[in-house]
Amino acid sequence: MPIQTIGEADAFFASLPDGPDAVQDFAAALPPAGAAAYIPVAGTAGKTAVASLTAGILAAAGFRTGLYRAGAGPLSERITLQGRSLGEDPAGPAAAAYLAAAGNILENTLLNRPAAELAAACACLEAADCQVAVVEVGDGALASALPAAPACAVTHIGPDGSGRSIERLAHDAAAVMREGTVCVTAPGQPKAALTEIIVAAGKAGCELVVPEEEDITFPEEEDARVDYGGYDVPPAFPGYHAACNAAVAVELALALWRKGWDIPDEAILSALAGAENRSSIRILSQKPLVILDACRTPQQAAALLRVLQKAQVHDLCAVAGLESGQGAEEFFAALEKGLLPDGAPQDRAGMPGMGEAGPIDRLFVTVPPGGDPALARELADTARFHFEAEVCPSLPEALAAARAAGGRGLLICGSEALALEAARLLEEG
Repeated sequence: MPIQTIGEADAFFASLPDGPDAVQDFAAALPPAGAAAYIPVAGTAGKTAVASLTAGILAAAGFRTGLYRAGAGPLSERITLQGRSLGEDPAGPAAAAYLAAAGNILENTLLNRPAAELAAACACLEAADCQVAVVEVGDGALASALPAAPACAVTHIGPDGSGRSIERLAHDAAAVMREGTVCVTAPGQPKAALTEIIVAAGKAGCELVVPEEEDITFPEEEDARVDYGGYDVPPAFPGYHAACNAAVAVELALALWRKGWDIPDEAILSALAGAENRSSIRILSQKPLVILDACRTPQQAAALLRVLQKAQVHDLCAVAGLESGQGAEEFFAALEKGLLPDGAPQDRAGMPGMGEAGPIDRLFVTVPPGGDPALARELADTARFHFEAEVCPSLPEALAAARAAGGRGLLICGSEALALEAARLLEEG
């Protein structure tokens, strides 16, 4: 049966397995190149925030801008044009291209989900006559098949649960570079990752920009601010990790400006000031306090901890569910005291919220929807070095146990899929 509706296309893409694909197979599924210039964003943590911020800046500057965000949830909601998803214009050319791309990938390819989603997103954004397309890429090598890319980004590199080393993760993300492109990487990269990124930039003939950590300041009693040559912008979400993402977006905009793009200061300022942190902290309710966070890496967990401590939130019951046991020790260590793996920045004296007492009182360990319950036991054994931890085979059981335990509120973290499913379960009752 042909794919006839956006819902059917969403279900098709969600059914595809994860995994790498050959660049030539991905290239064969791409639409003919149009007028869009591409800004690919690779890395472990911060891709969604950097991509969303950059797209917001370009849209504010007057460019017809498309955005593809990787992750969980229906694909049609993660492909947006000028901030509007495909479902908001089901009769438009982008929606028609979405259905056609889904049918083509179903009939003619064996692509896995990451490459298939990116190919479909490119088809939608080209059909919508985008001038610029900001896209997340899980495998930097896929970016080599995209049309013209004046700039790209490599966000923070850290353990991602795949078992790959920091060097390998950086190498794979740095494949996003190409000759003549300006690449902006995150400040505070682990030394091993930065070395790989610098070498890759030299081999590709790509200009590399690294924002200065000293330009990220934390004024007393104020949200984090990013200052670059007169820019003093309060991001809509606090914390060091978020400030680094904002710095990358600012430097991407400045790199494009140096290439002749008309991006006024006002566009950068307004986009950052009005930004929404799609990928991180979400408050479902205040009484009782219910917090969702998609963090899955040690850097993201440390950022969450700093935000909670800065807000003086304590006595939380937390539900955590990682997708893999790889990197679990580093994740729980960061969630407990903000400790990061070797090679990451260790001087956090100037960062806000790094007190002694942690905000989490008890931890209920589970797995994301569809995960192996046996993994929950493995994760709980690791978590017990850092928390009073209880294993729960499923998310509904973990939520019920955490709510029954009392405390000031509830925190759910560990993966985007877990956070989205928890939001659905909590909103249903």
